[in-house]
Amino acid sequence: MAKKKKPAPAFQLGDYVKILHSPYTRARIIELRGPLGPGGVQIYRVRFGPKGDRSYTELRGDQLELLPPEEWPARKAKSPEQT
Repeated sequence: MAKKKKPAPAFQLGDYVKILHSPYTRARIIELRGPLGPGGVQIYRVRFGPKGDRSYTELRGDQLELLPPEEWPARKAKSPEQT
């Protein structure tokens, strides 16, 4: 009997995603939990909501949709004093 390959994560740490069937337009992958879902489905921990009122949840990979990079927020450059 051949060994089954573990499914590779569809999303990477730090990716911005949309939670399907949710009013939140953007969430961020903050943890890759592994193939813990039914049938070995990948589970991801995501952070969503406005700054100051952020929430976290764990979702299956099929409940998320990757946002194109142009919809990701711009990163602010750190000033030399912050490093």
